[in-house]
Amino acid sequence: MNKDIHSIIREIKEYQELETQLKSQIDELKAQAIEYLGENAIDEFTCDEGKITYREVLSRRFASTEFKKIHKDLYDAFVTMTSSMRFTCN
Repeated sequence: MNKDIHSIIREIKEYQELETQLKSQIDELKAQAIEYLGENAIDEFTCDEGKITYREVLSRRFASTEFKKIHKDLYDAFVTMTSSMRFTCN
């Protein structure tokens, strides 16, 4: 490995800060786009640069917390353990 771990961590943190700044800028632009759609009473706009949409999406969610409270034995019978690796840099 060409870089020592200290410089790798420092670089990760620099990129994480850039990511945070970019996300903030993107969120601001999204808000402006949503405002444009609202002002024009439309939920979609298409142009040469791309397409934006802002519309309600309905979905169904399973209330697992409430189900677990009412039917704990049944919930436990269908729960499976999973494993994954998580990386953090703070």
